Amino acid sequence: MIKIAVVSDLHVFNGSSSAGGPSFIGTADTQDSPEKHPFKGIQKLIADEGLSADFLICPGDLADRADPAALMFAWEKLQRLKTQLGAQNLFATSGNHDVDSRNAHGDVDPKGNLQALDPMFPGLSEQQCDKYWSRNFAVFTEGDLRIVLLNSAAFHGYGTDASPEYKYGRVSSKTISALRASLATDHRRVNILVCHHHPAPYNPVEEEDYSEMLGGDRLIELLDSGAHGSWILIHGHKHFPRLAYATGSSSSPVIFSAGSFSVALHHSQSARARNQFYILEIPVGDLDSLGLDIAGTITAWDWITLMGWQPAGNLSGLPHSLGFGCREAVRSIARDIASYFPAQASALSGEELIGLLPRLRFLHPQDLQAVILRLRQDHQIVMRMQDGKIIEVGRK
Repeated sequence: MIKIAVVSDLHVFNGSSSAGGPSFIGTADTQDSPEKHPFKGIQKLIADEGLSADFLICPGDLADRADPAALMFAWEKLQRLKTQLGAQNLFATSGNHDVDSRNAHGDVDPKGNLQALDPMFPGLSEQQCDKYWSRNFAVFTEGDLRIVLLNSAAFHGYGTDASPEYKYGRVSSKTISALRASLATDHRRVNILVCHHHPAPYNPVEEEDYSEMLGGDRLIELLDSGAHGSWILIHGHKHFPRLAYATGSSSSPVIFSAGSFSVALHHSQSARARNQFYILEIPVGDLDSLGLDIAGTITAWDWITLMGWQPAGNLSGLPHSLGFGCREAVRSIARDIASYFPAQASALSGEELIGLLPRLRFLHPQDLQAVILRLRQDHQIVMRMQDGKIIEVGRK
């Protein structure tokens, strides 16, 4: 099992959140209450739930508006969180707010403050960190796992006054070519690409947004080619949690849009999403026996001020428990479930049913809802859910 904690879009700022601000984390906060400060709350959640992870990943926007003090503060806090989780590595990537693309801090070096962080950003060896900055990506491998850190903000600080690069992400054709050549030299069972910007446009709250990663379609084509294994792409930036399969083949990448850890969400977002923290689990040793290319589960928690971290609700963007990877036809899954319920059969608990059909654990939430509807309409079987989990299944 590979376990990965995900913390995205902190937007730490230089000041106190008690006076308002872009984030619930300010460098001047007292950080003495787990109900008022997200990092203090995470420490309590880890202790209460016995949480752990092999890796901690941050898909960018550690700071707000590239503030140097806030950037150092956020990096230090993430290092502490890595230790609290028992993780062996912290990996991050550059967000648009981490790069001084508008020379707001007077150094004429957009990425200089990131390069000055200690330990070295984005969390790799010195040689690999240098490659991240020079080639716009770097690769970490261990056992069955490959993690690619892609700098989708690599060109921020460039462009023209009429079309500044900081308005969107970008992966260039040269970066795509170099990444393709790098991936061809190795093969791993589980492959994860981390970037800040979303690779394709989506507007869940119908807001005008053109900040997606230019060249993202070519990136998805590369990952979907089948030549370099099966992929999960984790990104931030949108502040809206979402799990989807990319357009393409039946083994297209899983796209995990991580919600913000602590940004102050504006009204149109907060009506449909929360600040969230995640644990991603990938059963690498079981994928072949399950007949799945890539699959896993995500557990999500919501940040609620004055309550601390709570299990995510159904209207939080992502529920507390969800799966991905099983792309079997809904009608086929419903038929398989119904085969365990002859007319006189009693109900089964969710865990009993998953013991019979293990791939159910890896159904996408939308597919699971479609299965529930098909069971009711075609087989007169009711599936009861709670916090994203199957609780009980039985005939009406």
